Amino acid sequence: MSSLLADTAAIEADNKPFSDYETDGASDTQSLTSSIREHVYENGRRYHRKSEGKYYLPSDETEQDRLDLAHHLFTSVRGGALYMALIANDEDPANVLDAGTGTGVWALDFGDMHPESQVIGVDLAPIQPTWTFPNVKFECDDLEKTWTYKRDFFQYIHSRTLATSIKDWPRYLAQCFRHTAPGGYIEIAEAELKLHCDDNTLEGSALDAYMKAFTSCLAKSGAQADLTGEYIKLCLEEVGYTDVCIHATRIPTGAWPKDPRAKRIGAIQHLNMQTGLEAYALGFFMKFGGMNEDKAKKIIADAFKDIESRKVHAYSYQWNVVGKKPE
Repeated sequence: MSSLLADTAAIEADNKPFSDYETDGASDTQSLTSSIREHVYENGRRYHRKSEGKYYLPSDETEQDRLDLAHHLFTSVRGGALYMALIANDEDPANVLDAGTGTGVWALDFGDMHPESQVIGVDLAPIQPTWTFPNVKFECDDLEKTWTYKRDFFQYIHSRTLATSIKDWPRYLAQCFRHTAPGGYIEIAEAELKLHCDDNTLEGSALDAYMKAFTSCLAKSGAQADLTGEYIKLCLEEVGYTDVCIHATRIPTGAWPKDPRAKRIGAIQHLNMQTGLEAYALGFFMKFGGMNEDKAKKIIADAFKDIESRKVHAYSYQWNVVGKKPE
């Protein structure tokens, strides 16, 4: 697999077209009460009522489509791999937790690949499909509350894109460690909520203004705006995981790189940000930035124009941080 996205050399820009992409819920499996399924509608988007104050992104069909596209981005970055933990394709961990399962696509893919594993997908909002594989089930719960699973229960815990919702990472990862079986793995997959640039095209741009406003609002919400792979690694080691390693990859904000693989990853990210810029920032801008809807949406629209133009050569990092619980 090409290492261009993973190394530290400057990413060369290219403006040629890329046709392929141009265009308090229950913690068990009991029936969900009607209150858990309640939603509110604000600014043209649908939000999960029970998630208010904990998760500020929408839960409507537009966002669910974006989450599935983000799943495609995460796996494409890893050459199609569903995970980076040292689990063989013919090995079926007995009990697997997908923390922050979203639409449930990762849990379903893992359950299909490992038919003897029992996979539990947990999320605040009940947006998962009603049909599942026999070895996959979904639960609604708050991962920051005290877990009720048995200690040493999961042979593998997969956690993805919780940066905007987890307020206390050391406590969250300590809970993960408590419920990981000896010899089991944890994998934290997160995308950096910060942009980098090698040629100064980001500085002073509308995209730069968007990111500064977003990270400021995110910090006011209590989330950790400066989350990094190194910090996750440190927390994992402090709670007791060993052999912790970071798989880091740069994700261009659009199809501006010259390298074909980087261009393709950037094109997927372009589509992801088409609705993702609003999904991530609109709620934060209005609740913590003191903005009205018009101002918030203008900042978002201007930032996306920078992505479409390919004149801003920015990128962020995606981390898969893997650790093992001692035998």
